[in-house]
Amino acid sequence: MPSSLPRWLAPITLAGALLGCAHAPATAHPLDATIRSPLRDRATSREERLVAFARLYGYVRFFHPTDAAERADWQRLALAGADLVDEPATLDELAARLDALFRPLAPTLQLWVDGEPVPEAPPTPHPRDGLVYWQYQGYPGTPLSMFKPPYGKVRVQPGQSYRRRFSETPQRDARVQTELAPALRMRLPVVLDGEQASAGDGRPSAMQTEALARHEPSEVGDLAVRRAAVIEVWNVLRHFYPYQHELEIDWDATLLSALHDAEDDASPEDFRDTLRGLLEPLEDGHGFVGHDRHDRDGVLPVRMELVEGKPVITGTRDPERFAVGDVVERIGDVPALPHIEGIAERLSGTPQWRSFRAAAWEATRAQRGRSVELVLEREGQRRRVMAEAERAPVPIEPRPPAIHAFDDGVAYVDLTRATWEEIEPELPWLAAAPGVVFDMRGYPKDNDAILDHLLDAPEDSLWMHVPHVVEPDGEIAGWRDLGWHRRPAEPHIDAPVTFLVSAEAISYAESMLSYVEAHELGTLVGSPSAGANGDIVRLDTLAGFFVVYSGMRVTRHDGRPFHADGVRPDLEVQRTIAGLRAGRDEVLEAGLGVIRSAPRATVARGTKRGRGVVPRRPTPTAEPSSAGKRGATSAAAAESRPRTPPR
Repeated sequence: MPSSLPRWLAPITLAGALLGCAHAPATAHPLDATIRSPLRDRATSREERLVAFARLYGYVRFFHPTDAAERADWQRLALAGADLVDEPATLDELAARLDALFRPLAPTLQLWVDGEPVPEAPPTPHPRDGLVYWQYQGYPGTPLSMFKPPYGKVRVQPGQSYRRRFSETPQRDARVQTELAPALRMRLPVVLDGEQASAGDGRPSAMQTEALARHEPSEVGDLAVRRAAVIEVWNVLRHFYPYQHELEIDWDATLLSALHDAEDDASPEDFRDTLRGLLEPLEDGHGFVGHDRHDRDGVLPVRMELVEGKPVITGTRDPERFAVGDVVERIGDVPALPHIEGIAERLSGTPQWRSFRAAAWEATRAQRGRSVELVLEREGQRRRVMAEAERAPVPIEPRPPAIHAFDDGVAYVDLTRATWEEIEPELPWLAAAPGVVFDMRGYPKDNDAILDHLLDAPEDSLWMHVPHVVEPDGEIAGWRDLGWHRRPAEPHIDAPVTFLVSAEAISYAESMLSYVEAHELGTLVGSPSAGANGDIVRLDTLAGFFVVYSGMRVTRHDGRPFHADGVRPDLEVQRTIAGLRAGRDEVLEAGLGVIRSAPRATVARGTKRGRGVVPRRPTPTAEPSSAGKRGATSAAAAESRPRTPPR
């Protein structure tokens, strides 16, 4: 991250400059071509040229509604621009290069230099001539599955007003007017009439064609390709990230830092970390950078988490060589704890999510088939164990069977392993049980219907909010508000209920936990959830990389912020190394303790609900220390699947 920014990039007030989408001044001066500012001869820095191109790229691509701009190959243009602005240039030469790149797509673009008369703004389009502009309901990104997310865009045009996605529209005279580089100004309409929108042939200049001939868009070893990818990703986040008004994000510093980091990236892994730097300020647990060709790592046969501040094995597929409670001192040739902390610093999200993901998912990754030495400490003894990275999910920690009865009749349902098809036949038994523990320490198996059997009344909370965007720089014109609109269902579970929660509970899990929190459906036991919810967006960029982030804003059911916070437990419980070594699940024990200490009258109501029913009841076993093991949801699947489908 740069230690200081150029003064022209420092934060400024709205009164001091026109940034983002602004209306044209009441008086505009005609352009006098005979007046040439001496500032045109000023030499520009590479930083200034790249930032000027990056800003103009986003404004024209996403908000200038010409036919030519809609048809353009924007990734190739990003690559050509990254090449052309790399060469030294005066301010006059920079303006000429930007004009050559963008004028075929934006004939009404105006560039001028301080000290010269401000050109007269293009005429404001009249409604009778038909208005053309962009509307975005979130950012559509790359489709992820058959499920249709609530994101999309449309270029509203004369005669096609029925295509409008929502009611909010830009003002007829809405324009971007700002400073691209010191003393270099621009103006660009956001709304055009039909004739203006059809102007421009979109043909690339000879300069652009020559630049593209020098590069291969799939080559991550090419600096221009890396810069182009940074510019594309930064612009999508800058204009469409739905939480930027809840966070203090220095967008210019983020762009400059990523461009600087891209300079010396020597491998795909290096560039992945550069793109992660664009996501880190978003505090977004959904933030993820991947590559379709390079993401073929395996995972070691252990699950590792930070317990009492130390990397500890909490689950394994190889119990002969690894034991739950082993402290991991080294992974390969690096100390384990600093390695995990270094990974966490490069991730986006809450501290609890970054810590979990770094330890459990990232630090145990290695090239598939590679053997890695782990140095372990077990009860004062140091051991060296070789482990091979396999194509397999991260092991789950020991738990009872997914649907289970304890000796006293208390029921246990692991919502991260039991599907609704498995749970539904057990509902009469669950309703008759003296209490139910629902385990949500992870990602659920599409079983949110269980909430209907806990609710006492219908609910119509609107807690998912898809942004309506018609102007740049993160301005939100309105929202599409969504909810699940749940209704109570029989049999109703009246007995005491606890939900076990941890930082591994993210997204869809937090949608369910938010119902528990808002409607007091049970006691939350464990540690805070991840704090990242809402349908994700995937952006595929150059060199085969893709970026994932949260595409909608999610709030608590009462409207309070949820992002970068999460669901907080009513009873916080932290695991201990001694407990793990003794085979105890201290979080589950605490959840059972809440139920077993509940007033008997409450338990009786739950028992009465099941009268007259002969429920199916799983065979009981003793206590959580004798738990069986089942597979966990794949970390990769949890990264790539859509979140919280609207109902």
